[in-house]
Amino acid sequence: MNFYTLGALVCLVSMHGVAGADSEKGEAATRLDRVICKNLPVSGSHRKQRICRTKLEWDESRKRSREDARYEKHSTHVTRG
Repeated sequence: MNFYTLGALVCLVSMHGVAGADSEKGEAATRLDRVICKNLPVSGSHRKQRICRTKLEWDESRKRSREDARYEKHSTHVTRG
């Protein structure tokens, strides 16, 4: 191998490393922007409803549901008879 070929090879490898880091950031953003559709049951119906949201929206919805369940579990309910 001559000097120029080696230099070109080093440049290509270093550019691939930089491009790989940028693409990983882009992939993370596109993973959260990816649309996911789910068929969820509807109260009072035998049919399911198709709901489409981004992964970020599904994650936020799941987080809110868990927080609500945790709140209900720890809140005091007073019943009088």
